[in-house]
Amino acid sequence: LRAEHGGHGCVTLDETCNDAMTGSLPHFTEEDIQQINAIFADFLRKAEADLVLLTAEGGFLVTQFGNADRLDTMTLGALSSNSFEANKAIAGLIGEPTFSSTYQAGANFSVYVQSIDGYNLMVVIFPVKTGVGAIRYYAQTARDELTRVFDRARQRSPGEGLDLALMNATESTHIFKRQ
Repeated sequence: LRAEHGGHGCVTLDETCNDAMTGSLPHFTEEDIQQINAIFADFLRKAEADLVLLTAEGGFLVTQFGNADRLDTMTLGALSSNSFEANKAIAGLIGEPTFSSTYQAGANFSVYVQSIDGYNLMVVIFPVKTGVGAIRYYAQTARDELTRVFDRARQRSPGEGLDLALMNATESTHIFKRQ
């Protein structure tokens, strides 16, 4: 699926698709989103988590699956992404090439954030009764499956991708729906 901006099929500063965007969010079809949701459904069932978000670089919410009652998932995705980026900077300060995941424990719920491909994130909300070890274990499998979906989408449109940050969108989930 393509985001329409200025009459063009993708969004870049010079209004052309180029190789600089290959690391960003690929163009997903409705079938891709269905596969992502199936991966998330399986993950939530096995890991006993409540909610999983897929965020693009910059924290834009692509899709979500699970119980999001009373949660502002747009803000949650953006803040989780920014927190993850801060942790990547911390990794650099201590001589690590990067951190691939972060974990924040709360009194009732916890958050686990897993990098999918260095640009896009899987954000998991789960109750404290669920062990983080189970979340981490099943998140690795989900990440591997998501990577295959991302790779297929990128192969369909090599060199193309969406850079949502350039769009300054306040509501990004509609971008991924066919019109």
